Amino acid sequence: MKKLKNLWENNKVLIVLGLILVACLVAILIVSFSYFFGGSKNEYGDRLQDIEKYPITETIKNEYVSALENEKIVKDVKMHTKGKIIYITIDFNADTSLNDAEAKATSSLSNLSEDILSYYDINITLKCDKSENSEGFVILGARNVAGSGLVWN
Repeated sequence: MKKLKNLWENNKVLIVLGLILVACLVAILIVSFSYFFGGSKNEYGDRLQDIEKYPITETIKNEYVSALENEKIVKDVKMHTKGKIIYITIDFNADTSLNDAEAKATSSLSNLSEDILSYYDINITLKCDKSENSEGFVILGARNVAGSGLVWN
């Protein structure tokens, strides 16, 4: 007991600082584990909270794709969603001009309902193969929920 009293008397400051250091390390470990390993298991967190109100069914996808595929300048259309983003890829015939392709993609958005356009961001990829009359192109367009229209990049 006398040894402990001597140890305390000689090293008060170091013992208190050591206890504070241990307490801080425990607090850091608890916060780190709860931040990296706790919480939601969904990769989107709560960003997809109301997605059930705005479903994109296979019927909606098929109607959009078939409406575009009926156009004579369109070769193939693919559409899929991930989270709150709709990805559309449109392949055009080889002699299609870039202006015609952009106009067709922009007008195709009218086939989607206002509910969908007000909830989902849209990414469109336009592709056209090189031919004798044209150089071909690959261009990306994006429309976010707050945006007024497609922005081509």
